[in-house]
Amino acid sequence: MGLSHDLRTPVALIKGYTEAITDGVVNNPESAKKSLAIIGQKADQLESMINDLINYVKLNNNDWRQKLLPEKLEPLLSDFAKGAILTGEVYKRTIQTSVTLNPELKVPLDKTLLNRALENLFSNAIRYTKDGDTISIIASESPDAAIITVKDTGCGIEEKDLDHIFDLFYRGTNSRREQGMGIGLSVVKTIIDTHGWKINVNSKVGEGTSFIITIPLETPQNSEESTQNSVEK
Repeated sequence: MGLSHDLRTPVALIKGYTEAITDGVVNNPESAKKSLAIIGQKADQLESMINDLINYVKLNNNDWRQKLLPEKLEPLLSDFAKGAILTGEVYKRTIQTSVTLNPELKVPLDKTLLNRALENLFSNAIRYTKDGDTISIIASESPDAAIITVKDTGCGIEEKDLDHIFDLFYRGTNSRREQGMGIGLSVVKTIIDTHGWKINVNSKVGEGTSFIITIPLETPQNSEESTQNSVEK
């Protein structure tokens, strides 16, 4: 029902403005130009929503999970952070970045999907902050994990919403005024889970939100293999 409602909204507006032009309600060139611009915007929104849904479905296909290759994590995150700084200038947000990973650290991952997850988190941070707010992108390393944090000083998330924000189609209290279907964070969670990683969220209304991705640097299976190899040696 939620999906039907969200898809029907832009369709209804497209139909409404089209009928207004066709019926002569919009009867001067300037008004017609504005109406056509809105139709174009709503068509783009509808296309984006459908693409989000298709991409979410694709994530449940097992094929991509079998193609994870060790990739250097530091260059990928550094490039993402540089792009975020440029985006922050456009949206008048203060972007702080700190990527302190071993440049040679490799992790099995799909670069396109990790970028998509980070872009979704960053887009959320942009959406729920205002001019002058700060968004931080931090990547650090411990002996057993790499930690990626996307943190903002925005409006925060209601406590009652925190347990549901990764649910498909769920839209929290502060997101109901925004366009979208509640798929973005579900996509993030699916990407993180299927990599075998973890994601947590900390938030306080009026103070901001932090999404923390934990990437284990040694799985239990690898640990057992290393122990077995050491014993054999």
